[in-house]
Amino acid sequence: MPTSPISRRDYLKAMAAAAATPLLARSSLAAAAPLPTLPTLPASDAELLVPGSARYKKFQVAYNLRTIKAPRLRALCKTPQGVAAVINWSRDNGLPFALRAGGHSYEGFSQSEDVAIDVSQMNRIDIASATMTVGAGAALGDIYAKINAAGFAFPGGSCETVGVTGHALGGGFGFMGRPFGLACDNLEWAELVDAKSNIITVDAQNNADLFWALRGGGGGSFGAVTRMRFTIHKVQQIVHFSVSWKLNPASAVKLMQAWQAWAPHAPANLTTVLVLANGGKGRVALTCSGQSPGSTDEVRHELAKLTKVAAATPTITVSSRQVPKKPVSGWAYPSLFQKAKSDYVKSPMSENGMAMLFREMLKSPSVGAICDAYGGAVGSVPGDATAFGHRDMLYSIQYFINWAKTSNGASETTRIGELYAAMRPYVSGAAYVNYPDVELPDYPTAYWGANLPRLKQIKAAVDPDNVFRHAQSVPLA
Repeated sequence: MPTSPISRRDYLKAMAAAAATPLLARSSLAAAAPLPTLPTLPASDAELLVPGSARYKKFQVAYNLRTIKAPRLRALCKTPQGVAAVINWSRDNGLPFALRAGGHSYEGFSQSEDVAIDVSQMNRIDIASATMTVGAGAALGDIYAKINAAGFAFPGGSCETVGVTGHALGGGFGFMGRPFGLACDNLEWAELVDAKSNIITVDAQNNADLFWALRGGGGGSFGAVTRMRFTIHKVQQIVHFSVSWKLNPASAVKLMQAWQAWAPHAPANLTTVLVLANGGKGRVALTCSGQSPGSTDEVRHELAKLTKVAAATPTITVSSRQVPKKPVSGWAYPSLFQKAKSDYVKSPMSENGMAMLFREMLKSPSVGAICDAYGGAVGSVPGDATAFGHRDMLYSIQYFINWAKTSNGASETTRIGELYAAMRPYVSGAAYVNYPDVELPDYPTAYWGANLPRLKQIKAAVDPDNVFRHAQSVPLA
């Protein structure tokens, strides 16, 4: 995938420019003009909430407190017709809006100071044969609770409160990724409200270009998805495994080298992530965890390729579910101050690159990184078959830092920026659209690479007035 890595100096210049923007999002409620007369909608289509109304605060929760906003109108839409009516009203009145399902956008692209179109109430999940049809507001945890009980698996992420819509539109990597592909690879059909407020269906036969774009082009660029149908996969069992170490940096480099050489090329049944953290006292904490729909013997055999490099005893359990403990109604929704960035590793990272990663991580107790191994079914799809273009990568890296509410976050965002800048010589320059980063100097190339020209063409065709937009949406041609 042709991307151009930026230099450490260019990245730090971009960070300095971004620092001029206030870190915490501020509401424009005090200065904003009164809203136009609200649309008249039956309660069966939408509930319109404004600041001060009884239920407004309940739906303000979002994953990242750093980017939270208080909209002048939150429209809790319950039907595609409700979504269409609010989009039509917002467009006609010149009001920017955001589309919100799970509210996990790292940079707050599902937030708006004007209008938030919230589809969290559209969360029905139906199973028929080896497919599931889900409302746009369904959360991954609710999906797993339903399909796992029926003996199926879905290659979605591991955070239960994430909404399936944004997750799948950006690609959607999870612990069933290497056997079954990305979430977007399993998308069969979608229902969508377009820029003219028409409710349309999208699949390989109907609006085929738009269907291509929805599979990896990211959320908030082409329309408001209201329902989706996915392929799900019958499984007999799921093997859950984890093994952890605390090592000095030199030993940690050797272990990460072994993981890098093994994980993207392991049998397709195994999907693994390598979590890296500051282990204290100058040590690196490493945890390799994952899932497999295969056998425990295969898992034990494969994990030995790591434990022979650094001794440790894996924990291996077998369950009929992707989530080992039976989910209950109402997941605990996490809210925190957070900043994240991402990279892709296309060629094996050098020893110097890994040493640099650990050196920078050990400067802070709260910086972490997660490496997701690709290959398997993720890499078997041609790079231009969907808008998701990172098929040939060995793995992704997500860098992250969280902090307490008592801090303004300036030092934390500086620290993660310094780590990211230090890694520029060792990575591809590509980034994952589901881990958005507003400091990226050329986000379209980083997110979509060679697929960007086609995405721009489709954007111009389906939304020439750029009705669906946010700070990192697909730009017009």
